[in-house]
Amino acid sequence: MVIMVNRAIENCDALRPASEVMQIQRLGVMRSTSLSFLRIMFRKMMREAWDIKQTLFDLDNDGYGEALYKITTPQGHYTFVALSREISDEVRSDRVISERWDITFALCEGEVSEKKLKKMKQELPKQEMGRGDVTDLVWSRANKSQRVFKHVVEALSKGEQPDLNILYEIGYLFRTTAVYGNGKFGIAPYEKVKEHHTFSGAFQAQMFAVYMLRHFSFEMVEHIARKRNPQAAQLGVEAKRLVGTGNATGLGMVPYVISHPKLLNQWMMIRETALACAKQKNPSPEDYKRFIRNLDRVHHFFESAPIPHTLFFENPRHLANEVEAILTLVKDSSETAIRSGGNTEQTWVQLTDRVKEQFTVEAQELINSQLIELYPEIIVDLEQQTNADDRILLVPEMTIGALRSIIKKQYEWVFQYDFSQPEQKHYFWYRSVEKEEPRLGEHGVDPGAELAMPMNIAEQVQQLTAELATCEDEQSVALFLFEKPELRGIVRRIQSLEGLPYGEVQANLTGADLLPVYLLRCKLAIFGAERFDPKSNRWVRITLFQGAPLVEEIGTSAFNDDWFYPLLPNSEEIK
Repeated sequence: MVIMVNRAIENCDALRPASEVMQIQRLGVMRSTSLSFLRIMFRKMMREAWDIKQTLFDLDNDGYGEALYKITTPQGHYTFVALSREISDEVRSDRVISERWDITFALCEGEVSEKKLKKMKQELPKQEMGRGDVTDLVWSRANKSQRVFKHVVEALSKGEQPDLNILYEIGYLFRTTAVYGNGKFGIAPYEKVKEHHTFSGAFQAQMFAVYMLRHFSFEMVEHIARKRNPQAAQLGVEAKRLVGTGNATGLGMVPYVISHPKLLNQWMMIRETALACAKQKNPSPEDYKRFIRNLDRVHHFFESAPIPHTLFFENPRHLANEVEAILTLVKDSSETAIRSGGNTEQTWVQLTDRVKEQFTVEAQELINSQLIELYPEIIVDLEQQTNADDRILLVPEMTIGALRSIIKKQYEWVFQYDFSQPEQKHYFWYRSVEKEEPRLGEHGVDPGAELAMPMNIAEQVQQLTAELATCEDEQSVALFLFEKPELRGIVRRIQSLEGLPYGEVQANLTGADLLPVYLLRCKLAIFGAERFDPKSNRWVRITLFQGAPLVEEIGTSAFNDDWFYPLLPNSEEIK
């Protein structure tokens, strides 16, 4: 995979160094791109014209029951299963430790028989306590956004459309709290879908299941409204476009990013490759025109976006102001290009350099994401490269000299921390007994430090370096580990990441100044999330698929991969 990526950057500007890209503050303001996983899945679905049909919709007057949808793709048939159950407001929670949800849902291979559906009705609502089988690709659960859900049902039952401002503000009817795959609960392992499968590619099945939940939410509110009033309105197209699927994400994503460094490197590598190729393009007047049009929409998106609990992120209004100022720079360059007849030798590097000098890191990464959007031809090969061999293997025959060389080249950043200072070892990571939920404890305050997860990469590298000080360069790693077996984990991690510059988050993950929400946003942006709404430094709410085309539009020639950053339509345009 890495070889393929390297070929893709021939004749492109050099990639940005890891010392810049992998800083936690920069990772924490990443934005979605056309290489985000849900965008990749959506293009494939549209390109292959998947057929999605409702095959069962057994819901009562209040929307409780089950629904099945058959999905036909060139590679095979799949079934989306949604179970709706009544729960009390007191037990509705976004926490992993919750045991009741409004909706539980799954994506399965093939058709779901009556026997299997009966079993799923017993097991799927249990989630962590339930058991699936190898034909299940995804299990998940979701809760209603009570305010929006009730508003939409009431409006439709009166024969009216819901208030688009409310839909735009919240952005979803259902909010997921976790989307599981890769062998969890006994369902299909990652290896089953890794290659030559409809959902091969990172998190493709999960993204599609979340898209189907969005579709089910539309049909559910319309069903309840019709039961209240046979003349109820159907949810309008413009209203549907403003509704995505919500998600509440906590600390669990951080250990995943750290424990899968080769995947992280791959995802960042294809993104940085696309950016490097885009920046070296010599923009034509038409390129400028499209870029200005895209930035203008982005400007209006953040200008009209609901202001969340920004806490650690840029206020959307401030970001809108920065985009407006950057637009001025782009328009100036565009006029120069037009006057010259498009014969300038200027590339986008000049713009990104100016943006880096004058604007915030969040504005910089927003502009970078928009440059990637500008050249869809760049990502044709890259979007097929989200998988990677994620094994962390020991190389016992490597010499100590070679190991030292990797540390010197790729781990110089770890030596900025003084772990003799208590604030550098303020936190420790552990898993809760109840549901193995990753949590963050404080040394001297919370029990369980002796069971800490190995998240302190910087400290481990320092410890290893100190132990290597007395070793000869010619000595083998095998001999060293015979004497120091407790260092086996960090040694094989360093060996496995040789030549993979973006595998490590360059931060102390146990320091008192740690903001885990930065890494949550990083991974969510890679997924394709927007509307980042942090509730604390440990969990965040986001929206997926807001603005995306609808199921009935799959395969139509009208599809254009530019639906991101949807705007509230003008009232006179609403039918």
